[in-house]
Parts: sequence; structure tokens; C-alpha cells
Amino acid sequence: MRVLIAVLALIVSANATSLKDFNAKTPAERSAFVASYIDKMTTDLRPKNEQLATDIRNWFAVTQPGKPLSEGMEKLAIELAAVEIQAKDGRADLSKIQLESVIMWVVKQKFAPQSAQK
Repeated sequence: MRVLIAVLALIVSANATSLKDFNAKTPAERSAFVASYIDKMTTDLRPKNEQLATDIRNWFAVTQPGKPLSEGMEKLAIELAAVEIQAKDGRADLSKIQLESVIMWVVKQKFAPQSAQK
């Protein structure tokens, strides 16, 4: 798990995108951006933990039966919507929240070992 956190932290610090900037993109650009980030994240993780990288990629890429999104993309959309609501209520500043951090949060919630989630 430490490897995952270290790899993800390095990726986020590289070229972080604020949610304000992310929201200014077209839907196609947003989709491509998320896919590219997840691809880079899992590619960087693969040499350290191939199974985890595959599990993360599949969680974001494999569409659920009867649903338009994968479980990972659905969870990401929920978290992004929650941040949007907080921003509308004046409790969050979208220019200071990085999309990559939200993706990392979602991944950590799903893939952190049980002992680390307590």
C-alpha cells in the first residue's frame, strides 16, 4: 500500500488540474483527461504491483452490466458531484481542489487494505 500511495503522490504533484479547470473542458476532453490519468497511474504502478494496477484499471474501465459506467467511474462521478455541491454552498473552492486528488481518494477508498481504512 505504501508503494501505491508513493506512486500516486508523485503522479499528482506532476501536472495537477484544478476542478475549476477540469470543468471548463468539454465532456469529451474531461473523459479523455480522466482516462489518460488513470492509464498513467496504472502504468506507473504496474512494475511495483501488477495485480493492483490491473484491478484499478478494470475498476475504472469495465462497464457494469446494465449501467452506462464502470464502478470506478460511477464512484468518481459521485465524489465530483459532492464537491460541486460543497462549492455551491461556499464550502469548497474548485480552483484549489485537484482532480487527481479526487481520483486518488476514490482509488484509496476502494483499494486500501482493510487495516488502513479504519
